[in-house]
Formats: sequence, C-alpha cells, structure tokens
Amino acid sequence: MRERSIAVTLRKIFKLVVFFTIIFALIFCVTWQNVHMYLLNNDIKRLAKKRNELEKSLYLMNIEFSKLRSRERIKRIGQEKLDMVPVIYKDIKLIVY
Repeated sequence: MRERSIAVTLRKIFKLVVFFTIIFALIFCVTWQNVHMYLLNNDIKRLAKKRNELEKSLYLMNIEFSKLRSRERIKRIGQEKLDMVPVIYKDIKLIVY
C-alpha cells in the first residue's frame, strides 16, 4: 500500500515537472523569438541606413561625373591645354565637299 502511495506521489511530481518544463519552454521560445525579431529589426535599420548613404554617395558621384563630362568643360580643356579650335558648321561643309 505504501509503495502504491509513493508511486502515485512520484507520478504527480513527474506530471508537475513536465507541466512546468513545457511552460518554461514556451516562455523561452516566445522570448527568444522576440529577441530574434528585435535583432533582425536592428539589422534592417542598419542596412537601410547604409543603403541610404550609398545612394547619396552614388548621387553625388553622378553629379561629379556629369560635371566632368560636360561639353563646356571638354571644350575649355581642348582650347586651353591642347590648342584645339572648335568645329563649326561651315567647317563640316568644307570637309564634306
């Protein structure tokens, strides 16, 4: 009889241990998911900030590139440094004929 009461008590203790283990496991999973989502949001914000910085630098480089490619700049450099004369419409007619 006494062995039976010990077995029942052990069974109840085991059920309580399993129950609380499941509860703690669920709490751990929910907490871990929230922490993971927080870290992912931080990574997304960091990457968005980096992307914005890169887009800004690309925009500024495109402006600089367009300044370097401008016809007026090329014409000025050709005239000043290389002593070139700009071609006008009459010159093209002479070359064709």
